[in-house]
Amino acid sequence: MNKGTLIYQINQGNLRFGTILEKYFDKKGWAHFIINWHDDGNHIAATDWIDKLRNDEVDRHNRTYRVDEICPVSPRHLEKAVAAHMVGSAKRVTANLKKN
Repeated sequence: MNKGTLIYQINQGNLRFGTILEKYFDKKGWAHFIINWHDDGNHIAATDWIDKLRNDEVDRHNRTYRVDEICPVSPRHLEKAVAAHMVGSAKRVTANLKKN
């Protein structure tokens, strides 16, 4: 994974997508990334809620992510998956309308 790679993460039940902005390595050789998250309001709200409930003054809004915390994803794969879902949804709606 390098700068510009589209990635995803599932955190607190939220599916997040983002783009890698920067990559660096720590002293142990682990790759770390700074991510520009896209449409991340649900994750921010969930993290703020956890911070409020725990009330321990720990900032859970990570600024960097280790390589094993994120996964690359192909934009084309996402397009195909969403398109297949939409076609399937349209077929189910049509089938239900025919039943009634």
